[in-house]
Amino acid sequence: MGRFATTVPYYSRHREPYPPAFFSTIAGRSNFTGRERLGDIGCGPAPLALGFASYVASCTGIDPEQAMLAEARERAAEAGISLTLIESRIEQLSETLEPFDIVTIGRAIHWMEPEAMLRVLDRVVAGGGSILICGASPPPGPLNPWLEPYNEVRNRWVDHRGEERYSADAEQRFGNSRFRFVEKIVVTTNHLVSIDELVRRSLSRSTTSPQILGMRMAEFEQALAEAVRPFAIDGVLREEIHASARIFR
Repeated sequence: MGRFATTVPYYSRHREPYPPAFFSTIAGRSNFTGRERLGDIGCGPAPLALGFASYVASCTGIDPEQAMLAEARERAAEAGISLTLIESRIEQLSETLEPFDIVTIGRAIHWMEPEAMLRVLDRVVAGGGSILICGASPPPGPLNPWLEPYNEVRNRWVDHRGEERYSADAEQRFGNSRFRFVEKIVVTTNHLVSIDELVRRSLSRSTTSPQILGMRMAEFEQALAEAVRPFAIDGVLREEIHASARIFR
């Protein structure tokens, strides 16, 4: 399954959340009609497909990792949402796949080879369709004072060996394509997060996964918890999240 094999139990529960306001804002600003076919490429446990499901006619999640698709299937069943799932890398998508009116790509664009990605998107995005490059993260600064020490500790343990990453700069990657940048929409929310949840969030990342950490995992968890503990009250911190979508048409 690759580097995400041991991240699955942590990914959907502890990654930075896309709040409900993100989906309603994007759907409203982008004039969703409720008749669209949406494809979520590199979907993981499908937070984008599931979040947009009530605003479109159908959702399809596409990912090469069987365990991620199993998690997406379980999440969809829990939410009572009909979700079609396809096990595939983007460059291997069937040429018979019906085009999508909306394609979402979340925390996956840096895993996609640029030229192959554009060739497939040119085929699977319907005329007049949209591509949403989405993300959610806490911005650095005084509103998230724990973030800098958290990242400093995590970066000491990061292991990129065996990875092949590409640029995540969406505007650059679509620069010579038929898709044109329209706008970036950012939705800001605040919530409470526990020290334990922040530690588990790091375990959801391929570079500090349980597989990568191995026997050092307990030491890593302790170091990360100690880094953010001074900013917590009764083990809980406040976090500001910026959820964003870069829209191309």
